[in-house]
Amino acid sequence: MGRSISFLIMHSGRWSGDNCYIDYTIEAIMLKEYVTFRDLLDEVAKQISVDLRFNNVKLKYKIEGSNAPLKIHNEMGVRVYVSLKKDNKELTKCPLCVSVFVNDCEFTDRNLLEDRVGMCGIDGGDIVDT
Repeated sequence: MGRSISFLIMHSGRWSGDNCYIDYTIEAIMLKEYVTFRDLLDEVAKQISVDLRFNNVKLKYKIEGSNAPLKIHNEMGVRVYVSLKKDNKELTKCPLCVSVFVNDCEFTDRNLLEDRVGMCGIDGGDIVDT
């Protein structure tokens, strides 16, 4: 059946010009090791209270040594991501960065009152381990 894996979800943020995910809210979920792409989308959407009938969700993550985020858009993307998470069980490694689109426009201001934090270092360098 497969074991469960914990994932961090960063959402309600935006990608900066230097490919850092900033101004986000963070949550965690647990999913089965053999999750499908559709199930991953459904669980993420449920966790962050997004109705997929009216919204589009895009999933990305960053890995060490890569300047650009990787997209998860199919079953292979999910398998690669789960494999990374299984190899590195630290919860803060490779969080999912979730962008929500309403009518093809990115929706980033759901949580304007939250603390403004980013996935970049203090000096502007990427922190890909968070």
